[in-house]
Amino acid sequence: LDGSGSLGSTGWKISVEAAQMLVKSLKGGSGDNNGAMVAVELFSGPRTWPAYRKCAGSDLSVVPDMKADCGIKWVSHFTNKTEELAEKVGKLDWPMGGTLTGTALAEAESELMYGRQDANTIVVVITDGRPYSYRRTTEQAVRLQKRLNTRLVWIPVGRYIPLEMVERWTSLPKEDNLVAVKRMSDLTKPETMNKIVSNLCPLVE
Repeated sequence: LDGSGSLGSTGWKISVEAAQMLVKSLKGGSGDNNGAMVAVELFSGPRTWPAYRKCAGSDLSVVPDMKADCGIKWVSHFTNKTEELAEKVGKLDWPMGGTLTGTALAEAESELMYGRQDANTIVVVITDGRPYSYRRTTEQAVRLQKRLNTRLVWIPVGRYIPLEMVERWTSLPKEDNLVAVKRMSDLTKPETMNKIVSNLCPLVE
């Protein structure tokens, strides 16, 4: 979930509402391994150039603090308690940083190691902004696309994100994995959310 400053306060509220709706639409379970397992990552970006260099991996001897330096944090690791997770999402503070999309994708790939290995995996990116690095975003998107039983789904919102690049970052077939939303106000409309949810997986209501 993108939390960059370009969203504006209204856009942030709408993005959070959309994320809540998406999480709630997935069928969790009462047991440890029942139902859909969902993790949510909130990403923005560093506020200074020294922090950006840390997060970009310019100096491999320096390990950045993902939250303090890079503006990336896990709202929750994998859980099937989707109602509780939706509540957590609704209480998020707006980080208002940049858009460190490539690093966020790398963190998502690392998180997948803790998911169920026998399950199909879907990584969903809701974003409105241009990433700091197109190169790193492309590299990480390709890694996820090549991962076994993994789909990379993009929900670009607004007119500032370059759709021609997003298409390259999206898993095939693109008609199932790319839902472009022209206006932020359209993101939470029933027709938009229905399209997103119906594209994801059979574990939806």
